[in-house]
Amino acid sequence: MPLLSAAIFLSATIPSMPPAPIGDEYPLFKQTTTAIITEATEYGGTKSTMKAKVTPESAKSWCENWYPGKKNCVSDALESSADHVYEATANCETGDLWTDGKHYLFDGPETKNPNFQGYVGVKDAATGKRLGMSDADRGREFGGLWLALCPMGWPYKTVPVDQTFKLGPNDEKYGEHIGHNKSVMFNHQRQHIIVYAEPKQSLAGTVTEDTVFVRGWEVPNEWFSGIAYTYKKGCAPAPYLVSGHYQGGNLTLLGKAPVREGCNVVGYSDKGPNARLVFDLSE
Repeated sequence: MPLLSAAIFLSATIPSMPPAPIGDEYPLFKQTTTAIITEATEYGGTKSTMKAKVTPESAKSWCENWYPGKKNCVSDALESSADHVYEATANCETGDLWTDGKHYLFDGPETKNPNFQGYVGVKDAATGKRLGMSDADRGREFGGLWLALCPMGWPYKTVPVDQTFKLGPNDEKYGEHIGHNKSVMFNHQRQHIIVYAEPKQSLAGTVTEDTVFVRGWEVPNEWFSGIAYTYKKGCAPAPYLVSGHYQGGNLTLLGKAPVREGCNVVGYSDKGPNARLVFDLSE
């Protein structure tokens, strides 16, 4: 994969982050009993850490999905995982990931396996070997861990987290213009950032051309997950977690959006226009 535009190699900063996804599923390969994130510290920073455990609710859901009707499935799953705590730590600035007592490195998108083209790849820090995407090789699982800990996607030293992102001289080849709520956006599919290209008139003074709207990680024509921002004139941007899929000519992202009183964020809600972002790919 060609190097990213030299224009984006700027000094890295640690961004303002939304609340950590406590209560969400912890990324594990699919046949492992589902664990739930119970703790998170320094979310999205240089020591972003998560812990997770199997709960009665997650064991029940997993059993109903994989072993419907199996007697004692829930009790067996809880017993076998009673003392186990899943834990992972990432440096979202440098691309380092630690889990299961081993050190891994963010390694860009998968390019070889056609079934997982574009997924986050990781490599063993000791050997430099890139992990495969199978359940046995655990590459897809650890790529999911990276995104859980660092939802911005690329390490900050590679793609800085400024609130504006200008189109590089060759970026038109690696993205597309899309519509959103009467604004024209540009989706940088290599950098995994959606910016305003032509903001609608009512946003004048609030956002400008090149203002970042969403950034995270995208598998083109499949899914996008990351952080979106709400903007209010005179206030700091308010970040929140979003994820969604491509379907029927649209990309739709869902998330609990910030609720403000003045400039202050006082809560998050899955109601309202910012909780459902629809991008028209035919723009």
